[in-house]
Amino acid sequence: MTQTTPFVFLHGLTFDHRLWEPVLAALPEGTAAMASDLPGHGGTPLLESPGLLPVVDHVHEAVVAAGFERPVMVGHSIAGVIATIYAAKHPAAGVVTVDVTMRFEPFAAGLRTLRPQLEGPAFDAAWEPFKESMHLDGVPAEHRELVAAGDRASQEVVLCYQADLLERLDDVLGEREVMTEALRAERLPYLALFGREIGPDDRAWYAREIPYAVLEAWPVGHHFPHLEDPQAFVERMTAFAAPAREAAPAG
Repeated sequence: MTQTTPFVFLHGLTFDHRLWEPVLAALPEGTAAMASDLPGHGGTPLLESPGLLPVVDHVHEAVVAAGFERPVMVGHSIAGVIATIYAAKHPAAGVVTVDVTMRFEPFAAGLRTLRPQLEGPAFDAAWEPFKESMHLDGVPAEHRELVAAGDRASQEVVLCYQADLLERLDDVLGEREVMTEALRAERLPYLALFGREIGPDDRAWYAREIPYAVLEAWPVGHHFPHLEDPQAFVERMTAFAAPAREAAPAG
């Protein structure tokens, strides 16, 4: 198999590119891949414009700069949404999302309920349930340092990334319809891995909106299934991407 299609790895909110280090280390030799800090994380400044669309544009600039033409986009948590938007707007060979659902209405409802606290001095207390839901202490000990950034959430960064759900949810839901229509039209390979059992409402949403998507449950007890067994994750991811890689023109 000619390894021509690259991987682009996007970390979740409050983390940084280090989240993918064990996965990058487990990739087959010669695999083209990149993992960089998203705006507002690590060494990358936060963008002035709120929401995810400017982040997608930022990612595309990095992809072009790297010389990647049709990458497989791999996104953890909110970056799974970013990866999906990216693939609907720009050339991509496939999407892999990690522990996130595109049926985000329930999450948006909870977020909007807590909006006054998230926007005020009680941010840390309001964010605590979100952090607890990740079960950071369940990550294997050898990788726990990689998720330590999740202990320190920036109010400015969180509000910037969640601005779409907080401020223009109706528009976002309409944009999601356009996005899933574009994915269906191209039948872009789509793999959604969950670190929990997949509920019937999520299964029904994907069956309706991205009916060819492959949904898999990896119930590891925390928000980072790719860190539970990076080698197994790489094997699953590369097997999923193999058809796209074989079809890609030689570079």
